[in-house]
Amino acid sequence: MKEFSANVNGHHFAGLQWGDDSKPILLALHGWLDNAASFIPLADALAAKLANEPFPYQLIAIDLPGHGKSFHKSGHYHFVDWIDDVYQLFIDQKWQSVTLLGHSMGAMISSIFAATFPEFIDELVLIEGLGAISAKPEHTLDQLKRGIISRVDYYPADDIQRPKQLSLERIVKARCRISDLSAEHSELICNRNLTLQSGIYYWSSDPKLKSISLLRFTDKQILNFLSNISMPCKIIKATGGFPLISEVLQLDLFQQDNFEIHELAGGHHVHMEVPQLLADVLQNNVT
Repeated sequence: MKEFSANVNGHHFAGLQWGDDSKPILLALHGWLDNAASFIPLADALAAKLANEPFPYQLIAIDLPGHGKSFHKSGHYHFVDWIDDVYQLFIDQKWQSVTLLGHSMGAMISSIFAATFPEFIDELVLIEGLGAISAKPEHTLDQLKRGIISRVDYYPADDIQRPKQLSLERIVKARCRISDLSAEHSELICNRNLTLQSGIYYWSSDPKLKSISLLRFTDKQILNFLSNISMPCKIIKATGGFPLISEVLQLDLFQQDNFEIHELAGGHHVHMEVPQLLADVLQNNVT
């Protein structure tokens, strides 16, 4: 494992990388408030499955803007901007024929990116996420109002990067309380979202990520995106994951031949809980 780094249009993208630079790319996008470290268990499981053989690809897990060690946006975050960020990274790195893997928000970004720019993507793997969080058209005004009001707490202020005088143990426990993560997996993610200076922890992730979106796609718009996924697509849902995903997968479009649905025992972070099972699913992508 080594650090991945790219300077794209004057902005720093960070991440983690496994495997030989000359191999085909498996690009991984993490979920909201997570980072590239959430794919460490999967990389370890894939390495174990391959035994002493070298990775047949290079696995690159990036920190999305605002997360981990990547740059912070000067303004606020819009879901569609992450799709643009990924596109700019593809152009800068001259990537082609990529297998794109996403978890949660990263899966949403991946699904819309693949539908919009199919020329870059050979295969798609979506874990506990697809499309985007939707809103009914009649809720547009309320969504805009709530989003703007939420930003009051996240405009630059003297205390926005106030040091958190907490131990890593307490930070990890706090993350566990609001997610399905184990302490071990929470620590992996938290370590990359924090910096330690003079014994005091600072958040390296951007607080503005917690503000509410100003606008959301409608169900019809999301259906249009999903209907344009043309490449082979593996969809991974967890037995204890988000129920809405199972509902969406009942749509007729997911009966098409390019979609392959797998259910794994676990929660929303199933790729961290049972990475060896996900490695089995991915084996068809790398053999």
